[in-house]
Amino acid sequence: MANKTLLITTLLLTLHAANALAEGDAQKGQVLVDNNCVSCHDHSIYTRPNHIVTSYGELVARVEFCETQNGKNWSAQQIADAVSYLNKAFYKFK
Repeated sequence: MANKTLLITTLLLTLHAANALAEGDAQKGQVLVDNNCVSCHDHSIYTRPNHIVTSYGELVARVEFCETQNGKNWSAQQIADAVSYLNKAFYKFK
């Protein structure tokens, strides 16, 4: 059981890292964000003083979380596109 848990955790972390490293297209990401994310919140959520995203990895995880919670079934490339847009437009993580 512990080996299965370790394997699953390793796989998930590997997939997460691959998504974080994928090159995103900010223009395509803006279309995705504007057409999907603003149905729940406006852009002020990205600039509010108490936002919960404080690193690039957290940004990737948050986009993945929101995408999953809203049943969007985005590809890894679409997630990377949305992350690229959000990072360039709002967060500016290195």
